[in-house]
Amino acid sequence: MKPTLPKSKMIRYCLSDIAKGLFNGMIGNYLLYFFQPTVKSGLPNLLPQNKLLGFLTVMAVLTGLSKVVDAITDPWVANLSDKCTHKDGRRMPFLRYAAVPYALSVWAIFMAPFGPGSLANVLWVGFFLVTYYTAYTFFFIPRNALVPEIIPDAKDRVGYYGISTAFFMGSSSFMYAATLFVDLIKKQGVSPLWSWRIVFTVFAVIGLVCLLLGATAFREKDYVDGNVKPKQSFLASAKTIFQNKSFVRFFAGDMFSYLSMAFFQTAMLYYITMLLNVPESQSFLVMLSAIGVALCLFPVIIKFSKKYGKKTMLVAASVIFTIVFAFIFFGDKLAALVVGYELYLGLFMGVVVAFPFAAINILPQSCMSDIIQKDSIENGVNREGFFSATKTFIEKIAYSLAMMVVSSVLAIGAPAGEAVGMLGVKLTGVFAGVFSLVSLLFFIWYDEKSVTAFIDAHRKGGEQA
Repeated sequence: MKPTLPKSKMIRYCLSDIAKGLFNGMIGNYLLYFFQPTVKSGLPNLLPQNKLLGFLTVMAVLTGLSKVVDAITDPWVANLSDKCTHKDGRRMPFLRYAAVPYALSVWAIFMAPFGPGSLANVLWVGFFLVTYYTAYTFFFIPRNALVPEIIPDAKDRVGYYGISTAFFMGSSSFMYAATLFVDLIKKQGVSPLWSWRIVFTVFAVIGLVCLLLGATAFREKDYVDGNVKPKQSFLASAKTIFQNKSFVRFFAGDMFSYLSMAFFQTAMLYYITMLLNVPESQSFLVMLSAIGVALCLFPVIIKFSKKYGKKTMLVAASVIFTIVFAFIFFGDKLAALVVGYELYLGLFMGVVVAFPFAAINILPQSCMSDIIQKDSIENGVNREGFFSATKTFIEKIAYSLAMMVVSSVLAIGAPAGEAVGMLGVKLTGVFAGVFSLVSLLFFIWYDEKSVTAFIDAHRKGGEQA
């Protein structure tokens, strides 16, 4: 039996989540804001503002096309990883090769070098979006697939995902503070465009260092027992995992939960600056309040999930998140009642959303690892990569759909010459609220007890043997 992964190496392995938080923030929080700017931002319209079929923005088309490529690479990389025969293991070699392209591509997206409204910028952004999503796949599918193998105990995995999520959300908080850093740089006489680019460059460098440290955290074969590589074709593997009822129910809940979260993160800066009328320079305080309180809640969520179950915490998070979107829809009217104190209203929203932020970031990964482990025990085949690909695909589809839909919805009711309208901002909250409600129903349906009971029974049987 292989030794347990030391906590120091586990923490180093989690450093990749710092990069993930930074890069997801750059794409999820600021891609639309950067390329579909408001008048107040001072940013130029680097992309043409034409609309395909009368409603699809250029960013909507670019994100949609990039996901077509991404849909192909997810299962392909999962299959490569599951069947990999590299001397250093099935997973870690992928991380080492993908780290640099991953960091370089996210930086390059925001460096479109041509003039405002140029078609060449469209091609530039489209190419590096595809490269970014592909590199993300090559890094995080094998990386996430390795977790159930190096941490076989289901309860220990909750602790691992607590560290992982703390790094992810901590780095996300720095990304939310980008508006503060941008404002400081602009005060030095730098243009808004290059102020944003300087901030993104710094985050890209930090992310690259973290990726390289995580990718070299340990020797895979020192901690992974011999595993059975799947011999099934891609379609056969897909059929097998979608026959798993626990997976299908949780998969659906997780998908709609991520859609809801993606809508919130993609449009959050618009909610704060337009609906709540908080100045852009103070918007980071609202974002940091959400992240700060969420980090404080991590120990509570981990403790309560062990006592009452992960499902209970996810259901509670979905209920609160659904209520938050009702608050967002009426945000402008509430702000009108507290003129001069809008920042406090924003901070209140940040505190309320902290619990869903924390629970939805920690617990789904742990639940998925439980399902993966149960499947490996039942079928005698290690398909971690394929399951991980499906999980990663959910996240990327969610954020892609959010950017596609939010980009177009934001334009509803926009005044002539502007890319964002007040009605459009409010409608994004309606979409997200519906998704959150649907996720709640699927999480209620998921039978967590049968999954964890099966794993516990198997482990006790192995210890007795």
